[in-house]
Formats: sequence, structure tokens, C-alpha cells
Amino acid sequence: MGIIDTVNHERLHNRSGKSMNILLQNKRTLNYVEGLSGWTTKHEKARMFETGLEALFFCFNRHINNMQILGEFGDARMNFTFPVTDLRGD
Repeated sequence: MGIIDTVNHERLHNRSGKSMNILLQNKRTLNYVEGLSGWTTKHEKARMFETGLEALFFCFNRHINNMQILGEFGDARMNFTFPVTDLRGD
């Protein structure tokens, strides 16, 4: 890996060391999921999910509403939010 590749690789990695952090946030309160059942206002304490699908099922299995998945990259211009909508009609 050359110097340019190394620099680009480091720019794409963030606090978890992965290329993307996946978090869950309540759309109304803006609190983040912490651990298995807690909430926090602090971004750095938020639970990191391995995949967006894991985050999605976390909400579905606990019947948590008004959530959004946050995808965060080393380059903040690439960050995204994705609303979680449970269409099962429970």
C-alpha cells in the first residue's frame, strides 16, 4: 500500500476502526441506543451495530418506534440517515 492509499484508508476509518459506524437514534429525542436497553445523549457512548440489518432487527424485535439508522463514515460528507419503519402492522 502506497502513501496515498494509506492516507485514504485512514480518512475512511472512524472511531470504531471500521469504514462505517452504524448507530440507532430516536428521531424525536435524538437520543442514541446504548447497550441492550439504555439510552444516551452522548454520541461516543452510543452502541455500534455491525450491520444496518442488525440495527433494523434491534428495533423490530423490541417494537421501538420513531427511530433512524445513522451511517457514519470517516468523511462526514458521506454520512446518511435512514428512517426505520415497521410495516408489519402489530
